[in-house]
Amino acid sequence: MPDPMIFQTTVSAPPAFEEQHFGIGYWARRWGFSAKTIREWFRNESGPGILRLAHAGRRKKRDYTTLTIAPSAAARVYSKHCRQELIH
Repeated sequence: MPDPMIFQTTVSAPPAFEEQHFGIGYWARRWGFSAKTIREWFRNESGPGILRLAHAGRRKKRDYTTLTIAPSAAARVYSKHCRQELIH
């Protein structure tokens, strides 16, 4: 008979489009890194949970991209950067 203390329930996460998305500043504060570092982590990332909105063609100002990230995508990228072989 299985130990009832070991029993785990599986809770499915909502689809990425239903998750609340947070800006770079939120993740930088939460993880204790600079916004520049977080932007670099997500620069080449794509997939569910990462929204990019390009603001191009603005007169007299530089172009920029607004990036918002869902917790599921943040967890995916964070775990990639916390792998043991990357720590030295």
